[in-house]
Amino acid sequence: MKNEIDILSDREIEIWDYAESQNGTMDFVTEKLSAEGIFEEYRNIHKSYLKLYFRIDNETAKLEILKRMIFLNWYALIEPSCYTGIEDLDNATASESYSILDQYLIDGKIDSEFKWMLSFYSSWDYTILPFSENKLEALTAFVKGVDTSILSCPKNQLPKGVMDNRGQMGIYWISMSVEKKMM
Repeated sequence: MKNEIDILSDREIEIWDYAESQNGTMDFVTEKLSAEGIFEEYRNIHKSYLKLYFRIDNETAKLEILKRMIFLNWYALIEPSCYTGIEDLDNATASESYSILDQYLIDGKIDSEFKWMLSFYSSWDYTILPFSENKLEALTAFVKGVDTSILSCPKNQLPKGVMDNRGQMGIYWISMSVEKKMM
């Protein structure tokens, strides 16, 4: 039986598949996805991750949910929505996820995977700093402390399949070749 995280992941993949299948100009596809409610559906997925985060007690699952929310916050700002199905995520949800992340940084609760992910996202500091500067000191310090001249994600180092079933975050990291290639 699938848990709620898996259900949200599956829905993310469905939306991504649908967006990827569209033909036409970027503007045409963006308008089509908007008119069909795809962007609103993704906003609801993002909000559902946050609601789920607060409903569960499993710390491993909470960390995974936080990774996905932070990825979506970042991805919505760097990738055209016509390719992802993600546009104009709810700012309150994004802000809350960054507040949670700030506390995780203070408490030392991010794992090595999340650290390199966040370091990578920090190369686009404009996606995080508007939410953190003058509010979330630990997150702001982390973002500003990243050496953007170094590629922070592992290349061909992670076990094959580690990014499976992780929504668009997993698709993205597979496309970035973080997993070992099959021999």
